[in-house]
Amino acid sequence: MFNESFSFKGNEYLNFLPNTNGVADNFSYQFIVLANPQKVLSNNKSSYLIAPASAEGDSAGVGIIMNGPEIRIVEYNQHKYNTVILVHSETSVWVNLVLVYTDKKPFLYLNGKLVATGKKSMFKHVIPSGFLGGNEKGECFTGKVHSIKLWKKSLTLEQVGHLLDRNIVMPSTIVWSKNFHNGITYKDGLLLEPKVTVIMPTYNKYSEILMTLHSLECQRFSKKEFEVIIADDGSLDETFKIFNHHAFSFNIVYIRSNKNIGRPNMRNLGIKNANGKVLIFLDSEILVKPDFIDKHFKAHTERDQVVVCGSMVLHGVFTKYHPKYNDDQLRQLQILIKKNPAMMVNLPNILRNKKPVNLLTKKHIYDQSFMKYSFEKPFVQIYRDTLFNLYGNELKEFNFPWILFCTGNVSVKAKGIKEVGLFEEYPGYGWDDHEMGYRLYKKGYTFLNHTGLTAYHQEHPIAKSNPLDASRNFVRMFNKYPEIQMRIFALHYMGITFRQLNIVYYSYLKFSLAYPDDYTGVKNIFYKILEQIAQKLWDGDRLVNLSNGFSKEEIQAIKKQLQVLSNHPEYSPFASYLNYLLDL
Repeated sequence: MFNESFSFKGNEYLNFLPNTNGVADNFSYQFIVLANPQKVLSNNKSSYLIAPASAEGDSAGVGIIMNGPEIRIVEYNQHKYNTVILVHSETSVWVNLVLVYTDKKPFLYLNGKLVATGKKSMFKHVIPSGFLGGNEKGECFTGKVHSIKLWKKSLTLEQVGHLLDRNIVMPSTIVWSKNFHNGITYKDGLLLEPKVTVIMPTYNKYSEILMTLHSLECQRFSKKEFEVIIADDGSLDETFKIFNHHAFSFNIVYIRSNKNIGRPNMRNLGIKNANGKVLIFLDSEILVKPDFIDKHFKAHTERDQVVVCGSMVLHGVFTKYHPKYNDDQLRQLQILIKKNPAMMVNLPNILRNKKPVNLLTKKHIYDQSFMKYSFEKPFVQIYRDTLFNLYGNELKEFNFPWILFCTGNVSVKAKGIKEVGLFEEYPGYGWDDHEMGYRLYKKGYTFLNHTGLTAYHQEHPIAKSNPLDASRNFVRMFNKYPEIQMRIFALHYMGITFRQLNIVYYSYLKFSLAYPDDYTGVKNIFYKILEQIAQKLWDGDRLVNLSNGFSKEEIQAIKKQLQVLSNHPEYSPFASYLNYLLDL
């Protein structure tokens, strides 16, 4: 969507092919590829453009290594590697690389010319792989890939020559192909044109994401019209084996970074591989109802330039017990058990466990009974009372609607992301999503709190670092945008409600318009206090002594001016609140 090519940095890979559907012995790959000539792996590590799939029995998976000027074709079976072709070539320029297997015999072409022929494989069968860019062992490619194609047939010399035209596809025999420049993708001979892409970043949530995938399997939306991208941020659990043990009827692409790089980075990798007209960002541990994708998509057909938000109607559900739950989570679990005695007849034994225990199964997903064991998240009522009951679900006349852009459950048309760019890759937790929302807001997008998008967050232990991470990422956003709206939003950290925040903002705007050149001291101290708030948030300090740096005489003079302004109803909310801040 964004690149002429997909850049591999030596940490990530894609699995686009859960299985080869019987393709073996006779097949062909084509890559338009640019390897990084400076990246030469040592210590017997391989730089896999295609990592070999794990084959069973007497079969072997095929891999392609590009390590500096070296191109190596290998076959792998049960920890046994066999190099069948080894050549050295100029790889610091774009290369049209074609590998053809004919009756288990490999032929390697570079830029239309046959450069090497291997011996017929010693294995019973050789099978292609869908691991583009490496594997979970860190044996990853560094460079760029413009496109990849895999056919379930052996190409002839003449056909290989025709492939110098990058647009040649021959779809009838295509197993999978992807052009990273224009996003055009084929699978099993058919052009993939999904209306929706669901992007799910994940980290060490194998059992949770599996349940979420089961809930997506229940969608009424046509399985041919949506795809799911799992963006795995270096999980240490079994997430990378999802394809090995589970099959789903919708298209899945698995992207993995072997190095933990953060959720916004993984979302960006997902965006770069998305084909849908509408992008849904969904947390990997959130279960959805059968009409989930349908409602997201329908909302975008009914209006343009809209962000559809479901995170503010979120419920929680306990699909497992975890010994690291906090007191609030344990209390909520006890309440649910009392309401549903059949949920756990063996509670005392479960609570004594030192390891997580599954409470629900995929059966509860498919029959939708998991919803019986859910509860409305406490913040939902707070937002309902302090925001939506005042401004409606479309937040009319509310100046900070972008706070609804929460990637737990939100959607926007792909063209919107292309307009404003990828996520800011903030470290740690939080605010990369609100920052994206703010850019869309500045482009004229409206925000809808869709009450029909109730979804169910599978409860899990909460990282203690989250609050400080979020505060610091807000400060990063605060520093990026100098406009007064972002400055005034810092007041929300003082405990001010959204309604009060909105009123103070309106009041300040009217004051500034009425006195563009006057009250410079008031404006100066207000800005300094807002910057003090940001600095204290960054440092993790208490939000007190905000007027440090100003003398008592200066503060008293400002207070007198604020007293005058407070006599005007339009300016009073701003003047009164600034007066309050001066006393902290």
